[in-house]
Amino acid sequence: MARVQLDYPDHIFTFSTDLSVRFDDVNIAAHLGFDKLVSLVNEARSQYLATFGIAETASPGLIVADVAVMYLAEARHRDVLRIDVGVAERTRVGGDIAYRVVRAADDTVVAIAKTGIVFFDYELGKVVSAVEAFPQPA
Repeated sequence: MARVQLDYPDHIFTFSTDLSVRFDDVNIAAHLGFDKLVSLVNEARSQYLATFGIAETASPGLIVADVAVMYLAEARHRDVLRIDVGVAERTRVGGDIAYRVVRAADDTVVAIAKTGIVFFDYELGKVVSAVEAFPQPA
């Protein structure tokens, strides 16, 4: 089975936020669940885009078209995760946002991820051009 391979240069990450692994984020194996990791990167994306004045709930909003995650280490309850964020690719209607999830206590990379997004006008019910404020890759 082919594994997802994600690799982004350091300079692409132009924003960071710290988020803690909550009790409800851990699974039966006592580490961060995959679904909760996706929720954490979604929160980081929302914070990142807000720095450009882009609100995901506005019109146009965003649709996550795809997501890929490469897991590298475990994270556990109360770990503080630094999530580095940046645009990896910009297209006419959206692009790829890259994430590097790092356990802050020891700088261990927990995961590398990306979400492919498109801008969507919910009133018109269709994909539209990316807003001007959506950044180019660094």
